[in-house]
Amino acid sequence: MSATETIVFIDEIEDRVARLVLDERVFHLPRALLPAEAHEGQWLRISVAPIPAPPSQGEARRKRLGEDDPGGDIKL
Repeated sequence: MSATETIVFIDEIEDRVARLVLDERVFHLPRALLPAEAHEGQWLRISVAPIPAPPSQGEARRKRLGEDDPGGDIKL
């Protein structure tokens, strides 16, 4: 599995939410996902990569989420 890496600018941090700028796009992340020393006006390198679900959590989580699902079509 390969990682995707990019550089973003921290435009603002307010109410535990960071506003990040990537090229001309703006998106928000919880402040808790950033390094503790990150601050407004700083650049960050962000890297993401898919990983397999932890064996003890993945199956249990799917089962728990599916318990209340009656199946069938979604009614809007």
